[in-house]
Amino acid sequence: MYDRGALDAEHDELNPFYYQHYYYYRRGYDDARRQIRRGTSAGRTPLLIAIACAAALAFAAGFWLFSRANPGAAAAPTVVASAMPTSAPTARPSATPRPTITPTVAPVLAIGGRARLVNLNGAPLRAREAPGLTQVVGRIPEGTEVNILEGPADADGYTWWRVEGAGTSGWVAASSPEGVVFLEPIP
Repeated sequence: MYDRGALDAEHDELNPFYYQHYYYYRRGYDDARRQIRRGTSAGRTPLLIAIACAAALAFAAGFWLFSRANPGAAAAPTVVASAMPTSAPTARPSATPRPTITPTVAPVLAIGGRARLVNLNGAPLRAREAPGLTQVVGRIPEGTEVNILEGPADADGYTWWRVEGAGTSGWVAASSPEGVVFLEPIP
């Protein structure tokens, strides 16, 4: 079947039934068509090389024009040594003042800090007696701001913090195992 597919490709006669149902026919047909295309694309190679050379030449000309228009952009400053004593260099004022960048630190959960209960879809977060899936001692509504008293403690696949808020104190999970955050630190 492979040879028949190759022969049909050479004569440009595709048999749709064979092409659809016989793997080796399709393989022979496709391989022969690729070889035929490669043979006809050889005439385009010099054209592609000429286009690539023209693009490189245009890029070089553009760079040269840019460097002529902006002499300081392309050339590095040159230092010339002098044998004669010179006066102290004078400071030149900069054209534009540079803004001061102050790094901001993202708030993190810490003992003595505060957090807000989020991503609960309106359900309350269960406060537990101890870190882990222990007895529930209370439920804290979503959106409540809580004080962090202890933690972190890892148990049962969660990271637990002891919090106090909305008249309830207990250990709550900071996030789900899938990464959904329940305790959002407040700066």
